[in-house]
Amino acid sequence: MESREIYKQKYEAQIREWEAKVATIKAQADKLTAQARLDLQPHVDAVHTRFEAASAKLHEVTSTTEEKWEEMQRSADHAWSELKAAAEGAYDAMRSHRSGS
Repeated sequence: MESREIYKQKYEAQIREWEAKVATIKAQADKLTAQARLDLQPHVDAVHTRFEAASAKLHEVTSTTEEKWEEMQRSADHAWSELKAAAEGAYDAMRSHRSGS
C-alpha cells in the first residue's frame, strides 16, 4: 500500500492536471456559440462540483486516522474517478460542439 505522503503527492498532481484541463475547457467554451455554451454549462458545473469534492478529500488525507485510512483512501479514489469522468464528459461535449460548429 502507498504511504500517505506519496498518496497525497499523487493526488495533488492529479488535481493540478485536471485543474489545467478544466481551465482549457472553460477557455475553449468561451469561443463557442451562445447555445453551445448553454449546452456545455451542465458539464462544466458537474466538473466544478466533482473538483470541489476531490479537493475536500485531499484535505482529509492528512487528518485521517490510521484506522480510517483505507476507508478514506477508497472514498478519495472514488471522488477522483468521478472528477475524471465529469471532466472527460465536459471535454468530449465541448469537442463535439467545436467540430459541429
